[in-house]
Amino acid sequence: MLSKSAQTDDIQRFTELASAFTEPGDKEKADAVLQVSVAANRKNYDKVRRTSDMCEALRELMKEEIEEELKKNHEQGIEQGRINQLIDLIMQNLLPIETAAQCAKMTLDEFKVAMEKKEN
Repeated sequence: MLSKSAQTDDIQRFTELASAFTEPGDKEKADAVLQVSVAANRKNYDKVRRTSDMCEALRELMKEEIEEELKKNHEQGIEQGRINQLIDLIMQNLLPIETAAQCAKMTLDEFKVAMEKKEN
């Protein structure tokens, strides 16, 4: 698994076994091995992940990381939506930029950068 020549059968067996781990320590160790193995064997993992069983095993093994990333992205999206609403209020002359920056918990310069990004 940790060599640069892991075979697809070995990869599939390992991910299926690792996805059955229930103890947090076991899952973390398997995840660490998986990350190193994926880095060393990207092409073989790409072949293996195309099978539906394999995708499910990988999803189960990486479930916590996937959920954390989705939560982080969701929170970032909500924050960006709030900033966009504040920018719209500024553009409509309904809110001073200083107040908008305070509401966004940003400095005035940070908020101006956010406004420039939205315009582009």
